[in-house]
Amino acid sequence: MRASQLVCILLSLAAGCAFDGDGGGDAPLGGSLAVTGQVVDFQSGTAIDAAASVTTSGLLPAPQVTTRGAEFTIEGIPENSAFQILASAPPAHRQTFSPAVVVTDSDKDGIEAPAVSEALLGQLATAFGVTPTAAKGILFVRLVDSAGAPKTGVTAADILVAGAVGPKFLDANLAPATGATATTASGWAVFFEVTPGAVSLGRSGTAAVTVDMATSPVQAGAVTLAEGIVTNGAPTLPTNVSFATTLFPMFASRGCVACHSGNGPGKELGGLKLDGSANAAYKELVLEKPNTRVRTGAPETSLVLTYPSREDPPDRHPNITFASSLDPDYVRLLVWIREGAKDN
Repeated sequence: MRASQLVCILLSLAAGCAFDGDGGGDAPLGGSLAVTGQVVDFQSGTAIDAAASVTTSGLLPAPQVTTRGAEFTIEGIPENSAFQILASAPPAHRQTFSPAVVVTDSDKDGIEAPAVSEALLGQLATAFGVTPTAAKGILFVRLVDSAGAPKTGVTAADILVAGAVGPKFLDANLAPATGATATTASGWAVFFEVTPGAVSLGRSGTAAVTVDMATSPVQAGAVTLAEGIVTNGAPTLPTNVSFATTLFPMFASRGCVACHSGNGPGKELGGLKLDGSANAAYKELVLEKPNTRVRTGAPETSLVLTYPSREDPPDRHPNITFASSLDPDYVRLLVWIREGAKDN
């Protein structure tokens, strides 16, 4: 947690951050959690029969990872973090980023990190007539409803990835559905030739649904898996967002106050203190660093939003709190800034 402004504001008890963007040294991460699980084959769901290599994306500094065959343990994860696991087991399986793993205030066990086989990738490339290049990545997105069940009928107009080839669709057995024009019973859509970086889904002007997919890392020559929650219609935004009654309590519930307290690393590194009154926190965020932590002229660039989100290149924030720009707290903050960042 180094810092940069409102970095911790949406952090989570995660520990050190500095909200000023002016540097600062490393600080111990607070609320250290552990995640355990195993690397499994994407199609079969069974543990791979090989020694797996496991790292993480979205956490700074990188947590400690230990592996034993297909099993892994990740320790030193800040609370309220969203991150991806990168698993590989060459030569049979390609490096694969997992869907976002979200931890709040307790350890997680039984996490599965799927790895996509080279055999499946070859089958898909042939069936769809695509020649993947080493400089680009491949994105698999599983479209689901609010209950987590696969969503059928999501069309290409509903899910866009700039510059990519696709979407192509998989059938109920995770095989290529060459004639499909929308998601099948599996819910899976595949994009080839995706530019490396932090990738989000777009939507056309005729899209009938909204898809909330975590902003995900794409790496040259690797596969990225993601989940997109589908809701009907366009996104709806709140109005008249109150700093005192809506946002200030959120800072406590997401651990920001614990980080930016009198003795917290966020206070020491970034000079930001949030454990006082709502009025005091407002002054710290808006008045102490004008047009930096909160930028009413360009709301989306406000550090209170960008530091807790995934960016490419990544900033120095220790973790990702907003998995996507559709996170309800992200949306409330954004609307509050658009409405003038009032002390209300």
